[in-house]
Amino acid sequence: MKKYLLIILLALSACTHFEPQIATQSVYYQDAEVSLSQLMVYSRPDKPHYGPLSALFYPFHVTQTMYKGSDWGQRVAKGVWQNWTSLQIFPSMVYDESLTYRGLDEALFTARSRGYDLLVVGVVPYLYLGHTMDDSALTIQVRIYETKRGQMVCSFEQSGRIEKKMDDDFIFVKREHRMPDSAFYKIIQAIAQDMAVPLTSWARYEKTNQGMVAGLMPNMVEMQAPQQNGQPLQKKNMTPDNQSVASKPAKQQAAPAAAPAQNSKAKAKPRSINLAVQFDVDSSEIKPESYTLLNELGKALISDNLKNKRVIIGGHTDSDASPEYNTKLSKERAEAVKKYLTDNFPIAPQRIGTTGFGESNPLVPNTSKYNKLLNRRVQVSIAP
Repeated sequence: MKKYLLIILLALSACTHFEPQIATQSVYYQDAEVSLSQLMVYSRPDKPHYGPLSALFYPFHVTQTMYKGSDWGQRVAKGVWQNWTSLQIFPSMVYDESLTYRGLDEALFTARSRGYDLLVVGVVPYLYLGHTMDDSALTIQVRIYETKRGQMVCSFEQSGRIEKKMDDDFIFVKREHRMPDSAFYKIIQAIAQDMAVPLTSWARYEKTNQGMVAGLMPNMVEMQAPQQNGQPLQKKNMTPDNQSVASKPAKQQAAPAAAPAQNSKAKAKPRSINLAVQFDVDSSEIKPESYTLLNELGKALISDNLKNKRVIIGGHTDSDASPEYNTKLSKERAEAVKKYLTDNFPIAPQRIGTTGFGESNPLVPNTSKYNKLLNRRVQVSIAP
């Protein structure tokens, strides 16, 4: 028996959250994880879109009665927007907290008049925050409309929960379950990442030189509250169209007031595109089926719009193998793409810089073969 206890203690000592003690009981800390429901995809385009898309995010609407529900709706929308921005779901995404949803027609008009291709609205039918003392749970519904015709192109719903568990006492070892400092944002991040997976299969990779040029051209995006006769429109809370959801009872949590809305302009920043360039396994050898794609990239780089631009080619891998190996391999693959372009097109080598990101910037979590396929990519950016 002592032999087995010793083996267990040695195994636990290898964990980063284990604190072995001689005179007192040793403690093993286990961080609480997000438990997600199945992602419900109610609608999604059948065919992928191969061009740059821009999206305007509205603050989400909390349907249950709670203190400062509009503030919590803003936080949920901003969390989803930040996550999708880090994953580069669309080349241009703007969240404007000064907006208030007053109906689909007005929201579509606002997004269309500002030049956005997509409108993103959402509903939060259930929200309960137990912080570090109790369970936390959240349900998010997201709907994406194309602004030109006003048709809904995507509709998702998912719930997430972080459960507060009792500590386990094993006499010699005690396991304490630790709640995250912000269960609310951790759940949002997990849900947003799950919703990003079907979006990446729809609007992810460029395949034509025209799309590549459009995706790499910088633009200025204005964020201004809608005005009438020079004055901001009066806002009132309204539930998004067709979003009738039975709210579950929940404990209400006080929320600090949201920061005052401000009109601002987003500075122009370098644009980037992702290309699904295929390589041999564990190799920087480009597969012949990717030559057509790289030929389109070459045409884009010598076009009138980009011929005077310097670009950076970055290689990305999935999480298989070690981080050091992946960084080296991704750099070699970026160099292989550069060599192909300079060998086959009148492009000076000094116009193209290369870097290897390895597995450090995944589009989606490396939790499946499909996700890993999305993460294995080449990213082309305009050099700052």
